[in-house]
Amino acid sequence: MKSTLQLLSLVILLLLNACQSPLSEQKVTSLSPIGVRIEMRQDLDDQKKNGVVVRLFDEKGYTIVNEGIKLKVNQLALEFNVRKELYYTTTTTYIANDIPVSPLYKFTITLADGRTYNLGNLQPIAESSEKSILCAKRGDPNKDFVISWNDLKDVNELSIMKSVLLNTSTKRERNYDYESIVTKKIGPAGQYIVPKSAYVDSISTIAGLEIKFIATKKGRLNPQLLGNSTIVISGHHDKNVNFEDED
Repeated sequence: MKSTLQLLSLVILLLLNACQSPLSEQKVTSLSPIGVRIEMRQDLDDQKKNGVVVRLFDEKGYTIVNEGIKLKVNQLALEFNVRKELYYTTTTTYIANDIPVSPLYKFTITLADGRTYNLGNLQPIAESSEKSILCAKRGDPNKDFVISWNDLKDVNELSIMKSVLLNTSTKRERNYDYESIVTKKIGPAGQYIVPKSAYVDSISTIAGLEIKFIATKKGRLNPQLLGNSTIVISGHHDKNVNFEDED
């Protein structure tokens, strides 16, 4: 039993090391073997409510876990964060929240030799108000559902999901599921109608709508980084509409 546990521990350790890039143990002094995924989020109605997560990886997609590499956004240091996950895995990221609002978010990286390089730049998303989205607070199963919006500025995508009550439900146990109605590109003003024909099918009846107005903007990256690097900022307005009878 003891030898089995020792062997299992060794296998787990090898798996953990296999998920990490060899650059994790090296003094990295060049930008070219590094890739980044910069994901910034922002409330659409308040630019001050924001946060960023940055991941570093090598040419094989392995995570770079190297505390000797420092990242900043507009001179604000990003926190090196290691989080334990299930099955003996870890997630390593650089994070920051409530970043002071700026016309341009500039991300930089400092390598082991002390040299600092630009990683990429992002512009914030223009603020907009959820009040610019007009629709009924409750859905009527006998009528088309109309959604209209205006002045949503940087919003460029509409996603609508419907929650449905499955016909397998009983009085004691209600079974729900989710189905996509539409995901489409939109402009700052427009209208979308969910037809009542979408409410009922052979296995379910509509229970509600989850409406999401999404704004996504890509930034510019340093061309020295690996080609599959990404930099993006996003945010969304949400509307939830109930179609079920109130108890």
